[in-house]
Amino acid sequence: MNIIYECAAKFIALENCEYRFVVSQKRKSREIFLNFRDSDFFHLAGLHYLTDINIPQNRQTTLKNIIEKGIITDNLLHKSRFYQSSNPHRDIKSRIEELRFLEEYLDTDNLIRIYNTKNDKYLQSHIRTDYLIESQFKGSKDTVYIFLKKRNATSNYFCIVSFFKKGTVTYGGDKLYWMLKEKIKSTGSVILYRHNTYIDS
Repeated sequence: MNIIYECAAKFIALENCEYRFVVSQKRKSREIFLNFRDSDFFHLAGLHYLTDINIPQNRQTTLKNIIEKGIITDNLLHKSRFYQSSNPHRDIKSRIEELRFLEEYLDTDNLIRIYNTKNDKYLQSHIRTDYLIESQFKGSKDTVYIFLKKRNATSNYFCIVSFFKKGTVTYGGDKLYWMLKEKIKSTGSVILYRHNTYIDS
């Protein structure tokens, strides 16, 4: 199976759920609602960096071009000279390989850290983001960065705008504390993590 196909199929499955994170900073809590849309995948997989191959640019149809039409394949991606890089941020091959496990990185009770990235002195990146999650799941030796941004000014939801393996460059921000992680589906919700002092209002 093509790795990009596996990524796309698993991302489509994630569209049937959302996450609710409750984090705390200076004893004040805030909620982060995370959901997934077809148009998120193009940028999340780093396909925008592969400018030297013919990839359809319509973000709404990216998943269809992978799953149904077979236009975007591993063979096509390998033809780009930008597919592999020593810079983890730009290494699309490793990004796509790890993207297969996005759900595991979100579900794990070993979400190492979460940061508020509004304080730019910590963020050694030009990625426009609101929160940064550093995560590692059991059985994996890799750590990844997951960048979250609010969909728009009026939305209550966030999306993932970037995702890549941790390299030698460290990213961060103002540290927040995990209070609750909840995964919500149409069939019900699952508490993935709850801090022993947290009481849900």
